[in-house]
Amino acid sequence: MAARAPRRVFANPFVITLVAMTPLASTAVADPDAKPAPPTKTKNPPAPKPQPPQKNPPPPKVTPVDYDQHWTVTKIKGRGCFANPEANCPKAAPGKAVPTCNPPPPIKYACPEDLADGGSIKIVLRANTTECFLDRGNMSCPPNMKCNPPPPKQLACPIR
Repeated sequence: MAARAPRRVFANPFVITLVAMTPLASTAVADPDAKPAPPTKTKNPPAPKPQPPQKNPPPPKVTPVDYDQHWTVTKIKGRGCFANPEANCPKAAPGKAVPTCNPPPPIKYACPEDLADGGSIKIVLRANTTECFLDRGNMSCPPNMKCNPPPPKQLACPIR
């Protein structure tokens, strides 16, 4: 099968369109005694109106759910902090293929002031609540013992 030859001639309507768009030269002779026309004054458009100062957007609203949500916040040097949602991917049964699992990507998160480079913390949003806290693990006291667990530390929830 032979290749088509390149086109060397344009269609007539295209050429006519170009000719129609070309401005025609004026053949009028200028009068040597005529005074030049006064320059026309151009007016600039009005200056743009100043915009009101932008406020920080409100934090995203957290909708309570009936299960606990967990994130691991990690501070990466030079890049800031990222919150990785905890995903419970199913395990492969012996002799079977690994089921697919597509956990959500990390979320950019404002670094807590006391988190060092390379450090990480756990954040939890308890079931049926709207506030996130630093997850310090099990803070129950042994039976018949006095203990003083640290107070809960509230943090911003890493919600998209």
